[in-house]
Amino acid sequence: MRAVSWAVATLTLVASGGYALVYVYRWEWHRALLVGLIFLAALIGSGTALVLRRLGRLERRVAQGADRAPPTVLHRLRSAPVESPPFRWLRPPDPDRSSVFIPFLIGGGVLLSAVAWLVERVAGAAARTGIEEELADRLREVAFPAAPLVPSAGEVLAGCAGPEDAGLRVLLGPSAGTPG
Repeated sequence: MRAVSWAVATLTLVASGGYALVYVYRWEWHRALLVGLIFLAALIGSGTALVLRRLGRLERRVAQGADRAPPTVLHRLRSAPVESPPFRWLRPPDPDRSSVFIPFLIGGGVLLSAVAWLVERVAGAAARTGIEEELADRLREVAFPAAPLVPSAGEVLAGCAGPEDAGLRVLLGPSAGTPG
């Protein structure tokens, strides 16, 4: 049964790969995409089957005891010197030693954050007044006019108020009335 499934997978890979090339050559993109997906599925299935087969072999070898280490290797591993921890400050604290390193860092960080916040607030307050006034002066040139550009519907119907701009009067037509 395994030989049949491997033969079908191989045949599927070869046929779908060949048809994908033919369909791309003929510019039949929908068929090429479909056959490409079949090729990809067969490739993933075959790869998964190979990995699972190898894992099964390894599992059988472990179950049979073939991977048991010789006693000389095991003895050498157990007799190797034990490595000391790399950082002294990670060791358990001595009763005669006070550990103030971490609280000192946290306190220093809080103080530096407070100073930075204060500097930011003072700089923002000092710069904001001048910047806002300069921005208001610049925007005054492009601000909307105080009077509306187009008369309201009531003014147009009454004919009493018309726009002062002659070009706008032309756009609004005769119902805008004449200035008065």
